[in-house]
Amino acid sequence: VASYLGDQALTDFICQNQPDILGFSVFSWNMDRSLYLAERVKKNHLPRIVLGGPEITPENTRVRSNSIDFRVYGEGEAVFRRLLTEKRFWYEGVGSENASEIFQNASNPYLSGLLEPELEDIVLVETQRGCPYRCTFCYYNKSQKGACFKDESYLLPAFEWAIGRGIGEIYLLDPSLNVRPRMASFLKKIALINRDRRTGFYSEIRAEKVNERLANLFYEAGFTGFEVGLQSTNPKALALVSRPTDLERFLKGTEALLKKGISLSIDLIAGLPGDDIHGFMQSVDFVASHGLGEDVQVFPLSVLPGTALRRDAQKLGLRFDPHPPYTIIETPEFSKEDLMLAYDYAETRLDTVFFHMPDLDVAFRKADGPKTHPGDIRVRLGGRRYVMKVDLFLRRPISEIRRLSLRLTQPYQVLVGPEMTDPNYLVDILEILTSANPFVPLEVVFFEPQEKPRTSGLLEAIHLRRPHFLDGDLRYLYPDPGNRAALFTLISSQRRVNFKGEMKRQVFWWREGRLPDEKDLNLMEEWDGVLIDSPVSRETLIRWQDSICRKADEDHLLGFADIDLQKRWLLLVNPDMYAAPIINAIR
Repeated sequence: VASYLGDQALTDFICQNQPDILGFSVFSWNMDRSLYLAERVKKNHLPRIVLGGPEITPENTRVRSNSIDFRVYGEGEAVFRRLLTEKRFWYEGVGSENASEIFQNASNPYLSGLLEPELEDIVLVETQRGCPYRCTFCYYNKSQKGACFKDESYLLPAFEWAIGRGIGEIYLLDPSLNVRPRMASFLKKIALINRDRRTGFYSEIRAEKVNERLANLFYEAGFTGFEVGLQSTNPKALALVSRPTDLERFLKGTEALLKKGISLSIDLIAGLPGDDIHGFMQSVDFVASHGLGEDVQVFPLSVLPGTALRRDAQKLGLRFDPHPPYTIIETPEFSKEDLMLAYDYAETRLDTVFFHMPDLDVAFRKADGPKTHPGDIRVRLGGRRYVMKVDLFLRRPISEIRRLSLRLTQPYQVLVGPEMTDPNYLVDILEILTSANPFVPLEVVFFEPQEKPRTSGLLEAIHLRRPHFLDGDLRYLYPDPGNRAALFTLISSQRRVNFKGEMKRQVFWWREGRLPDEKDLNLMEEWDGVLIDSPVSRETLIRWQDSICRKADEDHLLGFADIDLQKRWLLLVNPDMYAAPIINAIR
């Protein structure tokens, strides 16, 4: 529920369960929110609160708070065991102990009933800890000296359990899976369990260590994809971040994997010390010219707490955002303008987009809903119903909105109907919703407004904690830093586009008695999407979805007014992105 509930709903959920000890796994993307939730829970309930995870390091002073009882540096199992058995240990406030023996000998949490598979139909398995490599930008090698590996006698039963339950994917959380000793033997045993390859495996690897024999074993075991960190081809940059790479062996490894039909997601980093715009362009060209450009991720460098890069940042002349995710702003070789140019070049060269707007999901019609307004759209999570779309087609009492603010999902939408013409009322609504949920992204959707919304005033009324994580994570979506966590969408059947700007999009409302053909969609390329709301039969719409799904997913952003058709569409065009159990729980 932590991934899907709004701030207030999650706080209430925790307090209602009345835990004696509350633990937060803290990463860059949830650090500020975790501190906020800890403070809120302490006001309503008095559990002891423990923070752990990669953000919890001695150097990171941002995680010190009166609401926190204990901070764990590094592995948590041994420290947590002491917290459960030694009352006086709490007084120390911080702790760090090697937990390799516990990790290596502990039973799998799925088999012992401590964890259930993710709603996304994924089982997460940790087969190793630490990393033998010493990349200075990464925290994996700082959490533990060297690498330790869980014995396959603990892993294979977990795989067998997941495969037997029909789990779609087993994600191995290792930073470099193929450094595991006796890897070939391990893969052969997985292949015996996963004979029909009905469960897919996914992980991260170093491609230089892969040959044709190993690629074939990965295939037979059921591996469908890998994330492969190339990061750069610039020798100077690779030397400065302690990441030597043999590019010839890298290409042989990726070629062997691709021959077996295993998909690869190649990672590059923009803004590494020692790199510049020309070196970055050469890295992009290397990927594109060797047939690896199908799925590439370009990340701006994050100068993470606790890493060697963070320690040496001043010496290297790195200027970065002090707030999570600590995005690089400029280096001696990479100006702010060059970083924007880097993304422009990579998007053009690879024919892709790295910073996406959210998918078009502005569905509002329910088969059994009222005719004059959509009603709130809800989703069932953990046996309870929460609001994901707030209906503002009609004016509602402020007291009702306050109650709704306690039951919101993360993220959520506010659907503003054409009769909602009082801007002051909308300001009040946004203030209430966001004050109760200051870390939750939102989208305000205007349906055929009588005049163009003045979003600057509305943005001032949105009380998100700034900078929001998305403000940094999506920094390079636009040339200047600013809001990236509140989106404004205008739905209109007018044949002209007049709602443009940062975090704005205009969607054409297709309400004609026929469905659009390819020519119609091409004529609407200036719009940011098309909302299909034609008065034709459901069967006709389903056939149209099936016929256009692949082409539309590539060239046109489409959505459907009918909620059931929209759910079907999302699972049709993006089955890997959406969890069917959650989508199907929307009502």
